Amino acid sequence: MLKSYEAIYEHGQIRWLDTPPEVDTARIIVTVLPPANDRSKDVPKRRPPEKLKGRVRVVGDIVSSPYSDGTWESMIERTARQLSGDSEAFK
Repeated sequence: MLKSYEAIYEHGQIRWLDTPPEVDTARIIVTVLPPANDRSKDVPKRRPPEKLKGRVRVVGDIVSSPYSDGTWESMIERTARQLSGDSEAFK
């Protein structure tokens, strides 16, 4: 199994951030990441539709919705009617 170790590369030298691997010689693969202060620019923050603002709580990461704001609103209203006992809302 492969193990990963975090390090900083500066001026041709590797500085290990944690305990370095216990090997004398090894073949390595290096992935160069953007500086830590630039990482937030890479991934845009996802947000729920404006119509749901204040009506829902985001527990984890969300994905973009295939539904329009109007569709979401009608789905929420239908669910509310179903919960209140409106039998017509189940049709």
